[in-house]
Amino acid sequence: MPVKVAFMQLSSCWGCHQSLLNAHLGLLPILPELEIVYWPAVVDFKHDSLEARPDGDIVVGFIEGVARTKEDTANAKLMRKKCAIIVALGACACYGSVKGLANLYDKEELIKRKFMETEAITDENPKEPTEHVPGFEDHIINVKDIIDVDVFVPGCPPTTENILAAVAYLLTVVGEGPASLNKNASVCDSCSLLKKGCLLDKGILCYGALTAAGCEEMCPNNDEPCFGCFKPTTKMGAKADQLKSMIDSIDVLTPEQGASLQHFLDLYLGVSNITNFYFRGDLLQRLAYEPESFAVKEVDGKTVLDVAPTGTKIIDEIVGKALFLLKDDPNFKFSSKTVCSHCEREVADKVPVDLKRDYEGLPTMDKCFLEQGYICLGPVTQAGCGAICPNKANAPCLGCYGPPAGVKDQGAKFISTLGSLCAEKDVGEIMNAIKDPAGLFNRFTLASSTLGYKRHDNMEGE
Repeated sequence: MPVKVAFMQLSSCWGCHQSLLNAHLGLLPILPELEIVYWPAVVDFKHDSLEARPDGDIVVGFIEGVARTKEDTANAKLMRKKCAIIVALGACACYGSVKGLANLYDKEELIKRKFMETEAITDENPKEPTEHVPGFEDHIINVKDIIDVDVFVPGCPPTTENILAAVAYLLTVVGEGPASLNKNASVCDSCSLLKKGCLLDKGILCYGALTAAGCEEMCPNNDEPCFGCFKPTTKMGAKADQLKSMIDSIDVLTPEQGASLQHFLDLYLGVSNITNFYFRGDLLQRLAYEPESFAVKEVDGKTVLDVAPTGTKIIDEIVGKALFLLKDDPNFKFSSKTVCSHCEREVADKVPVDLKRDYEGLPTMDKCFLEQGYICLGPVTQAGCGAICPNKANAPCLGCYGPPAGVKDQGAKFISTLGSLCAEKDVGEIMNAIKDPAGLFNRFTLASSTLGYKRHDNMEGE
């Protein structure tokens, strides 16, 4: 049965939707799986048809752009109301993008420049248009600060492959699973080891008691642990309590236990483990990107993370305990590669000889931009684009995919990085080469950075 999807465009250039359409024939395998119920740029559905739909009726909603106007804000809230899953598509929806640089100015400054001071204005009494247009928000508001967002697909625009991968993955998340899937039974029910030597009895973590039946491979029948490929069962196996006791008894993970728990959560929760988009429902990704977002609770005297991915008490407690153990475990690994990891250029030490502006000289195709003196944000930008700009366009990375996991402010991180690389250089030389720090280091992320937006404190007597 096709999945209902909707596409909403806020204030944007429409480039992200164009990137999706650039798939051309690559859309053919996906389109039959989608029931597009709203996409004003492509399909002639009116806005009131979206408003008339029951709340939660649409499975996945894609939002492109920023909330620059009151109408944008209202449309973002409308999409959240009508859609079960919200996807922020592109750097604008994820971080504010280039439009977020407007936050360096007051709204009135922007309006005055745009409608009253621009050289092309010919009206003798120019003013802000107010008829048949939505009012402006005081500053660019990130979509995630207006509504809860479930999936973030960054990029300006995201590559076609990234968008298709996100769509295909979401279809698997909301899909019904293989025909042999039986959620009313568990792997334990047909396991040959249950009577002749369960792996749990040998101290080996095996998750078959929590896993739905129907798998034709049955790893435990080959003396290998079940890691939960068939997702949660509604009827626990006989060994569920024993598995919970084993995990509860762990205070510090061994490398083998850590790898086992992470592999289990990867498969059992159906997580993406893909770095070109961030799915908040992927609890391992969330543990890497936003560990502070989890609440904790006590269960039977044990501390666990307060999660409920399945709605089944014992399973959720096991998952919560596993996540709690992994949270501070040095063996917990989640890919947080940067653009540099996909760059084909030769790197010695990334230390610039002389800092240059973009128009000064012509960089070579074989050597790291930073070593040639050109500012490149590859070291603080998450991978996913394939390093298109450095590899294909002979252009430094500008950072449109945002920061990697663990970095809250892309610009601040790069300033720190540049400072360490240029420790021997004169501060004046660096400042002379960088005319617009905010626009350079936070070009795509200023609205979500610590800079935020321009504020004025009006003190008494001023």
